[in-house]
Amino acid sequence: MARLKRTEAAASGTETTRLFLLLLIGALLAAGVTFAALGFNHHSRLSQSHDFTTAERIVDLAGSGADPVAALTTGLPSASGQTLGSPDPALTQAVAAAFKRRGVEGVTVKAYHAPTIACGGVTDHLRCRILVLRPHGGTAKPVAISLPPAPRPWTLNREAAALLAVGLAGVLLTGWMASRLAAGPLNRLSEGAVALSHDLDRPPLVAEGAREVRQAAEALNAMQTRLKALIEDRTRVLAAVAHDLQTPLTRMRLRIEKVDDETLRAQLVNDLAAMQHLVREGLDLARIETTAEDVVSVDLDALLSALCEDAADAGQPVAFTQSCGAVIRTRPQALRRCLTNLVDNAVRHGGDAQVSAMRQGSEIRLTVRDHGPGVPDDQIARLFEPFYRLDPSRSRDSGGSGLGLTIARRMAERSGARLTLTNADDGGLLATLAFPNSGRY
Repeated sequence: MARLKRTEAAASGTETTRLFLLLLIGALLAAGVTFAALGFNHHSRLSQSHDFTTAERIVDLAGSGADPVAALTTGLPSASGQTLGSPDPALTQAVAAAFKRRGVEGVTVKAYHAPTIACGGVTDHLRCRILVLRPHGGTAKPVAISLPPAPRPWTLNREAAALLAVGLAGVLLTGWMASRLAAGPLNRLSEGAVALSHDLDRPPLVAEGAREVRQAAEALNAMQTRLKALIEDRTRVLAAVAHDLQTPLTRMRLRIEKVDDETLRAQLVNDLAAMQHLVREGLDLARIETTAEDVVSVDLDALLSALCEDAADAGQPVAFTQSCGAVIRTRPQALRRCLTNLVDNAVRHGGDAQVSAMRQGSEIRLTVRDHGPGVPDDQIARLFEPFYRLDPSRSRDSGGSGLGLTIARRMAERSGARLTLTNADDGGLLATLAFPNSGRY
């Protein structure tokens, strides 16, 4: 049970973390795209402003004379014979617009990228461009011009970096809260489904969260109701059959007493007792899921000591060998029935029973061991199957109906423990009930 709880917690944490990572990645991608879009827009505006300023300076060189082309070719180095690169439409449009604003007409201009050699080779990170000026009806005249460096994209100062850090922290916090809020109903649904497999009497699940989660919770609640009804119907049928069998079994017992042959009478009495025992245990197995019992705090040492004393008073070789001082939350009647079956099984097939309790790591362990022949390792798991017996040590002749360990395991689950069987190192069978050390399940 403790291992199951740890597995549920790990799965729950994994789902929450996975959802948080998805939300975080989505938020960071959205923030990154927004930041990039703003950066591109900012860079575009800076580039337009830079081109505008550059064009105004070029037109200033042209002056206000009658021949602006001559003024530019006089003020700027010639680029005749230089290789033209790709066009620079942004600068072309900016210079043309500047000429128009100054009222300069009859001149067309085109800007091209150019190698640094066209501007003298030493640019100190300046941009080299070639302007091809063509007066109306005249010859094109290329000139080289060095422009200031292109504007950089956004750069973060200390204040902007601090704001960005605050924003990222906010994304992390809201993403984690959103993942917890979204995964919470799903985790509770998963925990409730697992708990339902151990206790059909648990309160119905609360329908909350997304529509699909609410529908799943409602389906589980409906399934719980139907399962309880089916089990109750089965238990009523079995109880009726067991009750109706009591009358003919009693008549058989009375008639058996009239048999003169003592040996035959003893055999018939034993067979009849086995039948009655089988009926009772079959009915007990059917009633397990419908028996309601509250979870309370139990002093393990007191319960084990009383159980062993009762068995010893009945003439069974049972001893309580080790205490642990633990108090756990459990269903005491289910735990007592589980331990009683384990003790009876140990005495019947092993000759004695030693009961002990101990704290071991994160668990509290109760053990019941005998000193009998033990069980083949490949047969241990089958001992929990209904009506399964080992032959010859656990045959019908040695007593028992084959339901004792099946009932013990069911009762262990209802009491919040995990029941395992192993062969002891020095011989005999060892039954171990493991409770979580926290006392909760």
